[in-house]
Amino acid sequence: MKRLILVASLAVAALAATAALAAPASAPTRTPGTLVVGFGDAAVGFAIGTRRGSTIHNPKGYEVDLAKAIAKQLAIPNVKYVYTPWAKLFAPGSKDFDVSLQEATITAARARTVDFSKSYLNANQGVLISKQTTAPKSLADLKQLQTCAQVDTTGLGYIQTRLHPTQKPLVYQSTAAAFTAVQIGRCDALVLDVPIVALQKKSKPGAYGPVAGQIVTKEQYGIVMQKGSKLKPLVNGAITKLTKNGTIGKLQKKWFNLNFGAIPVLK
Repeated sequence: MKRLILVASLAVAALAATAALAAPASAPTRTPGTLVVGFGDAAVGFAIGTRRGSTIHNPKGYEVDLAKAIAKQLAIPNVKYVYTPWAKLFAPGSKDFDVSLQEATITAARARTVDFSKSYLNANQGVLISKQTTAPKSLADLKQLQTCAQVDTTGLGYIQTRLHPTQKPLVYQSTAAAFTAVQIGRCDALVLDVPIVALQKKSKPGAYGPVAGQIVTKEQYGIVMQKGSKLKPLVNGAITKLTKNGTIGKLQKKWFNLNFGAIPVLK
């Protein structure tokens, strides 16, 4: 009798071990079973929600749906959204999120303090002008205008290191402040990512002049993670799958529905 019990116990233990090996390992998130997603200032088409304190409620947009799709791929049942200021996004040290989607261009300088996923969207810089401004036909024309940009963006970097306009660019802490400057005519031309300015113009067509052009910079958006994050290979794998199965393309069509390629290139 004891022998039968021993055999049965060994069989149960073997089945349990096999099941444990077969079960997927839980993703290494800050809180088990929850993916904490950081968003910044509201961005039309990308992520817009209601912010209460540090929490964002009911966000909607391309990056929101992408975060949900990634969580599903990684078998993470819950998603929580928190507000992460752009100015602190690339600061070294621990983060209060697992992943952050803020239309952040992958650069070598930023990659020294944070980890990036593989790209989930490609973009050039765009030029949104005020209603009082004559549309520039070239980069030489753009140099003569009062330009502006958001702090710590690749748009500001382009103005300062490559465009060299005749007037010092105006610098704003948020995209909302930069858009307001264009709307009231304080800034002639805002240099910011094409998808962001094009979608803002689409949402408020009477507030601005046209998206006068784009500057070919061939930038790539990456999901931001803490440096050394164990989530990085998992997130990259999820993006690869979501690209191959057409999910990312469908989400871009759903939320953007614009032909960014139709915007003229400034040379």
